[in-house]
Amino acid sequence: MTRHPGFEAVCLNPWVLQIEYASMLQYYGDYDHSTFRRYRHTAYRTFVRWCWGYLGKSVRVVIPSCIVEKIRYTFPSEQYQGFQLPRLHAL
Repeated sequence: MTRHPGFEAVCLNPWVLQIEYASMLQYYGDYDHSTFRRYRHTAYRTFVRWCWGYLGKSVRVVIPSCIVEKIRYTFPSEQYQGFQLPRLHAL
């Protein structure tokens, strides 16, 4: 799915996501998030609407892990680092 020609243009392009976010603000109000967090949230919502259309208020779907990974890689979290091995201290 990440290789689809429209995926990057629809879900990873910051200009498209800014327009989508502005549209979301009209319906749902402001989100107090950092820039990349807004991009991730908007990219997930845009992907779902692109694939399944409008699902309704309480309908949820599982986003494929390849999509989640690509969006997280493109718009990394300032807080979440993922699993890291502990540092070894020299004696």
